[in-house]
Amino acid sequence: MTTDKENKILNHLIDINKDACAFYLSATEKVQNPRFQRSFSDLERLHEGVVIDLSRRLRENGAEVDADGTMVGKAAQFFGEIAAKISNDVDETLVSRLEEAEDRCLHSMRDALDEASIRPDTKAFLIEELSSLQKSHDYMKALKESVEAA
Repeated sequence: MTTDKENKILNHLIDINKDACAFYLSATEKVQNPRFQRSFSDLERLHEGVVIDLSRRLRENGAEVDADGTMVGKAAQFFGEIAAKISNDVDETLVSRLEEAEDRCLHSMRDALDEASIRPDTKAFLIEELSSLQKSHDYMKALKESVEAA
């Protein structure tokens, strides 16, 4: 039986990933390195896929998506964009802030998996989504390290 708590958690995960989508979309327009533009666009699509999958799962639970991003995510995006505008290296600043957004997505998914109110079949589904988020996170972490080392 699906719980309201499970649906709230799924909506929260949708919010977090929508935040990431919005930030990647914005960063794609601001970043100067064409390689980063392609990567950011690919990662935006990855997070959009996670949003679609989570939304489908939520509807299967008989609930509606009530996600519109989070205030924390919107604030992080806003401050990341401001920092990039005043930074000497826009690309490095955006990469750093996006890696932080990836951390947030990854930690939120792991926290959801630790919740007792999540049914086993939903946990199995979330583990699959976690795999995508882990790859995205690892890519941004490596990109951040390479940019900082340059």
